[in-house]
Amino acid sequence: MKLPVYDKQGQSVEEIDFDESLLGKFVNYKLLHAAVAMYEANRRQGTVKTKNIREVSGKSAKPYKQKGTGRARMGRVRRFGSRGGATAFGPRPRDYSLDMPRQAKRLALKSALLGKFRDNEVLVLKDFDLSEPKTKEVVSTLKNLKVDNGCLMVVPEYNENVLKSCRNLPKTDLSVLSDLNAYTVLRRKPVIFTKAALEALAQEVSK
Repeated sequence: MKLPVYDKQGQSVEEIDFDESLLGKFVNYKLLHAAVAMYEANRRQGTVKTKNIREVSGKSAKPYKQKGTGRARMGRVRRFGSRGGATAFGPRPRDYSLDMPRQAKRLALKSALLGKFRDNEVLVLKDFDLSEPKTKEVVSTLKNLKVDNGCLMVVPEYNENVLKSCRNLPKTDLSVLSDLNAYTVLRRKPVIFTKAALEALAQEVSK
């Protein structure tokens, strides 16, 4: 398929060929679901905790005798249901992390990218080099590309100026090609590749 290559002013300056068959024959939605579930689970900290009856401070003796006081029967103040007492079946720290085989992660990324290409949610930018951090220039470029509601920008290698220019933009993510995964691709639309990043992607998926 042929994709137009845009400059920072939003003008089409050339076309680039990309063989989408390198990404597979169909979008594997079942694999994408498993990949997204894994990445979402791995973001959970699992540090929430409530105190059980052994951890709450207080005496274990009855606060007053069983009969004759005119009040309701009461056991130890640490019991479940008492004010300041323990929590029954409360959450405990746990590890929510999941994992997938490396090949499955790679196939999930290919399926995510294939879906983006087939839905026409891929833009190609000729270059994205910045001499200094300047968020205004990034905003201007996105406006010229008619990208108003966030996007994912993919660059071939780490660039500190580009990173600092993009990190304050809401709903706009920046990823190096080597760090790209199915979750980051699916979170945003469209996906904006630099020309160099798209060429590097083609070489990577053809291996």
